[in-house]
Amino acid sequence: MKTSSQWMLLILSLLAAIAAYFYINNALQEQEFDRGRPRPEQKEQAIDVSTIKRQASSHTATIQASGIAKPRYQLSLTSQVSGEVVNISNQLEAGQRVKEGDVLATLSNRQLNSAVASAKKALASAELALKEEQRQGDQARAEWKAAGFKGDPESDLVLRVPQLANAKADVNAAKAALAQAQDDLHHTKIVAPFDALVINRNISPGSYLSAGGEIATLYSTDRAEITINLASSDWQKLPAMSSLLSHDWPVAIRSIDSNDSWQGKILSVDQHIDTNTRMRSLIVSLASPLDQTPPLLPGAFVTIQLQGKPMANLWQLPSSALSQKSEIWYLNDDNRLDAFETTPLFVDSQFIYIQVPEKLQNRAYHVLVKPYSSYLKDTLVNPVEQAQ
Repeated sequence: MKTSSQWMLLILSLLAAIAAYFYINNALQEQEFDRGRPRPEQKEQAIDVSTIKRQASSHTATIQASGIAKPRYQLSLTSQVSGEVVNISNQLEAGQRVKEGDVLATLSNRQLNSAVASAKKALASAELALKEEQRQGDQARAEWKAAGFKGDPESDLVLRVPQLANAKADVNAAKAALAQAQDDLHHTKIVAPFDALVINRNISPGSYLSAGGEIATLYSTDRAEITINLASSDWQKLPAMSSLLSHDWPVAIRSIDSNDSWQGKILSVDQHIDTNTRMRSLIVSLASPLDQTPPLLPGAFVTIQLQGKPMANLWQLPSSALSQKSEIWYLNDDNRLDAFETTPLFVDSQFIYIQVPEKLQNRAYHVLVKPYSSYLKDTLVNPVEQAQ
């Protein structure tokens, strides 16, 4: 009985082993079959991207440059004659304003008074000599006719023609000498040549000035001028010179030290390129700068903002839309990513302005607000449009 039980156990074990073998073999065959059979395709998942919708349109550039406000004239006023300073106007002080023709100082020079008196005496003598010569000439003609001679003498000395011309020349020379002497005496009064701001004074009462001695430094007050230098790329954004020089072309002047601003105008445009900087200059002016509210002081550091001409086929985008590789990413007709390399034509405080490729100028496109460097072209995306 014990032996038959062992045999039964052995047979059951063999049957279990055979069953396990066939089960495992069948499972392996099914697995191999599944590997060879193509799997069903999974549906492509679109990723969400933040976009704004843009269509090519016209925008106006703003050109900005900096410069220093300078007066129209800067003059180191000097004396044309020598003399002692006997009087100085109360207006001849730093910071004071003077009007054209105001007497700023008076010099004393007795030699100039003597020179005028001597010149007057010399003129009187020359005029007397001229009259005497005219009388002698008339007498010579009368004597020539009384002698019964016909025609003119062979020499004009007979009728005293050269002597009369010499006497007239002496009178003219005496008049010129008197005018020079009077002019020198007139210059003992130092007058303002134009409406000006006194920057500094270099004389004191009792001081002696030689001809050419410096009296004061004056800045004209009729207008301020700011010269700015623009690169060729900036000039391409501006209109023709005739439009720039029109009085209504907008020019904003803003102080860098404060937030004060003024409305200026373009005074002139250089017609040459600086050989060192490769730039062209433009001069902006402001009339009566010290009478403005607030005044624009000479030497102020300012920025100039010029409105450019309208430029067509541009996208106005936030600066974040330009990737690190200088690319603009957008969605094509299949909602897939595409991009093009570009450089902004101009920028302002809020946006960059991009020239749109010709193939994208026909309609509006979704443009990525903030593209990542990991993005790949032709990736399927779902645009999430942001408020503009």
